[in-house]
Amino acid sequence: MFMKLPHFLLTILAGSMLLTACSKEMSREGDMPATSNCDYAPYTTGSSFSYIDINQTQDTLAYTLTVSGDTTINNVVYKKVGDDSVFTCSNCKDGIYTQIASILTFQGYKADDLKITYLKDNVPAGTSWEDTVAVNNGGVTSSGILKQTITEKNITKTVNGKNYTDVIVVRMDASAIILNNPVSVGTISTSYYAKGVGLIEADQAEDTIKLLSYTLQP
Repeated sequence: MFMKLPHFLLTILAGSMLLTACSKEMSREGDMPATSNCDYAPYTTGSSFSYIDINQTQDTLAYTLTVSGDTTINNVVYKKVGDDSVFTCSNCKDGIYTQIASILTFQGYKADDLKITYLKDNVPAGTSWEDTVAVNNGGVTSSGILKQTITEKNITKTVNGKNYTDVIVVRMDASAIILNNPVSVGTISTSYYAKGVGLIEADQAEDTIKLLSYTLQP
């Protein structure tokens, strides 16, 4: 899942995730059967992905993310994906895709040092999972929940005039824990992942990110 600033598409500002640093090991959401080749994150070294970020006033930002190599965090190997200003650490094993991110802000809430499971490619549509994070709002710290739900699988999605097949759609919703009860903050994003390509589109409250082109290295 990628989104950038200056508005990160390496993920989601104003519903947004600014993925700027890699730290610590991502938490895992249970054991899944090993039936995946991790084709929804083909992050071989040297591969690149060009995106355009379009906001509500139709202003655009174009940028290219490149896979620069590997980094090892707590004995887990991650791929570094980014440009000169930002990067994220991405890992996939047995169909579970994880990412290390920093700074999530949404409707006054801020969370730091996020560890997110952003996709599972070997579970059916309707499957949901959650990551719990610490959030701050006006100096008050509480827990927040990021809930990912696969809303569709194996669909065809047209992005910038190109048809992508075997697409998985993932909706991210956020909640804050207030007085021990979850209070919905709203939907942060709906992301589309194509087999053999990765993220092709992310629809957010204030902008849309779309893939322009990509180059995969063996």
